Amino acid sequence: MMRQASLFSIVCFATVFGMTSVGTADVAPINDRVDAILTAAEAECVADVRGDDPTAPMPELLVEPGALTFVTLDPDDEAKDDVILDFNHVLCSLNYSLWHGTGGSIIHVVRNGETSASWTGGRWRLSEFDGTPLLLIGRHGGNCDGYGAQPCVQAISFYEGGFSTVRFPASLEEKPPEE
Repeated sequence: MMRQASLFSIVCFATVFGMTSVGTADVAPINDRVDAILTAAEAECVADVRGDDPTAPMPELLVEPGALTFVTLDPDDEAKDDVILDFNHVLCSLNYSLWHGTGGSIIHVVRNGETSASWTGGRWRLSEFDGTPLLLIGRHGGNCDGYGAQPCVQAISFYEGGFSTVRFPASLEEKPPEE
């Protein structure tokens, strides 16, 4: 149901931004949306490290194994042309904490090379529910009205090229009194 791009597979660097544009026989090329996300990340990395100081060292965007996973999010399509871009494995060489915190890092899901959404989390797993792909993301415990290390999982399903997840209603304490 999925395959990961290894560091060995990430060999054809796009000259536009000096990072990955995978082009090997066993890994599909990265699509325009993923390339745009990585281009923006590289620009953010450079801006964060260098700021307005042209003499500051030039950082590099590091894409580790596990950053790119090619999946199929359409149960009627066998092609693995969707991508999960996991920033838990994307680093700014001179500021490793840039996209990383106690709640994990940014996890981008790109469908059909065009539609994308992102969530913050640590680990993730692609599963299925009644034949429909389901992304499970380990979130910061605060998202479950708990503390940081408390287990907390968000489920995201896929439909008609989009994304779907439960929006939690306000708790009884947060609801305004009815008149």
